[in-house]
Amino acid sequence: MRRRAFKGIAADAAASFISRNNDLHGYWAIGKLHSLAREHSTTKILIELLGRLPEALSEFASIAARYGSMVETQAASKALTIRSCKIEVEFDLPKTQQCLVGETGFICTVTIVDDRGQAWSHDASGCSRPHDPKRELRSSRVRGEVQAR
Repeated sequence: MRRRAFKGIAADAAASFISRNNDLHGYWAIGKLHSLAREHSTTKILIELLGRLPEALSEFASIAARYGSMVETQAASKALTIRSCKIEVEFDLPKTQQCLVGETGFICTVTIVDDRGQAWSHDASGCSRPHDPKRELRSSRVRGEVQAR
């Protein structure tokens, strides 16, 4: 299998990660990460998918495990080996024409390091605002919880 398949795996992970379907406890994970970045007075969040998360990111352990598994499964299906994989999201970038009022730009970079030490990356961008449960509707996909209407 061609090694540049890592680039496609990174692109798939980045597109999925920034999608509105990537939720944490029923809320968009990007918005929750944006809130976390603001709480810690930073603009960047780094999530190691195949390693141990720092305490500040413990709430995101299920997401790290899901994306780590997704990347490993895709690589294994192509007979490729991964040494490491990380997702870095940078917030509070300049607004684009797509951003709504109160939103700022963000960029999500997925980097996969293969068994030879070669890094393969892909960027995906969008607009977000910090999570605010007063403004947002919770997803109906939340398992084991009844949604109040």
